[in-house]
Amino acid sequence: MNEDFGFSGFPAVAKATAIPNIFFSMLLPRMRAPGDLLAFLWVAKCAQEQKSDVRFVSAGQVMDQEGAAEAFAEFGGGEEGLAAGLARCVEIGALLQLDLIGSEGDETIYFVNNPGSRRAAARARAGELQLRPQTYVRAPVVDPRPGVFRLYEENVGMITPLIGERLLAAAEDYPWEWIQDAIREAVELNRRNWRYIERVLQSWMEGGRPNEGAPRSTAPGARDARGGPVARYR
Repeated sequence: MNEDFGFSGFPAVAKATAIPNIFFSMLLPRMRAPGDLLAFLWVAKCAQEQKSDVRFVSAGQVMDQEGAAEAFAEFGGGEEGLAAGLARCVEIGALLQLDLIGSEGDETIYFVNNPGSRRAAARARAGELQLRPQTYVRAPVVDPRPGVFRLYEENVGMITPLIGERLLAAAEDYPWEWIQDAIREAVELNRRNWRYIERVLQSWMEGGRPNEGAPRSTAPGARDARGGPVARYR
């Protein structure tokens, strides 16, 4: 790349790409390679420049953007880096992915994961929305376990950056069934907040769950999430 290209600074008025602040606190720390960051930034830019109500792009459209191929070639791992970056962004929830099947060939498209995109993707999967002429969405492999973010949003409420970080940590620290059951208990007791859910999980980790075989014995006098004594097991 030619380093001496005479850039004199950004103009006072120019087109801009909006990136939500939550991206910097929750998603950027989970990216593993420069291609991950480049993939998200280019998809966000391409999508925001579109005029339609439903905005999505393919990997080919990303590479066709002025400066994209050069950026990936310099420090993003080229086309392989783009493919890996898109996959990582889908994995962490920054982007949504749909696979389209059509008479002229198959295509994978990507959306920035926002409410409008989620609605459009759901309609496309249901056959209510055609994203490209003469195409349909390939049925996804069904994961019986919804993501921890979706589980929380559907049952408890909005995810703040702090709660998002704690949800990710909980997903690594506790069995999935525990998280599901703790959220279910919070809903049933009308204690819909992360602090309560976290106390339940910590209580189960320290003293075991009453409905499980033989958890670790807990110290005398330990209290559960509701302030009652934790049952001890041998």
